[in-house]
Amino acid sequence: MKLYNNTPDQVFYTIAGAGSADCGTIDAGQTTDLSWYDDKENVNVSFTAVSATPVQTPPFTVTIPSSGTGMAVTIGLYQE
Repeated sequence: MKLYNNTPDQVFYTIAGAGSADCGTIDAGQTTDLSWYDDKENVNVSFTAVSATPVQTPPFTVTIPSSGTGMAVTIGLYQE
């Protein structure tokens, strides 16, 4: 599973599912590849602004009920 950060700032991410959990940061406009989450069910991905404390409830959370190779989660902010 790939995580994309399409925001202008660095983000902190957490990802968890079926016996695995990871966290880290993704720079603005960058991607991280976590292929060991491919084909896992009920994967949860959360993004938080880096300046926030990671233990706070993140404002953006996505649950993927079933995944497969090539799945991606993208966070982006758009202004009109």
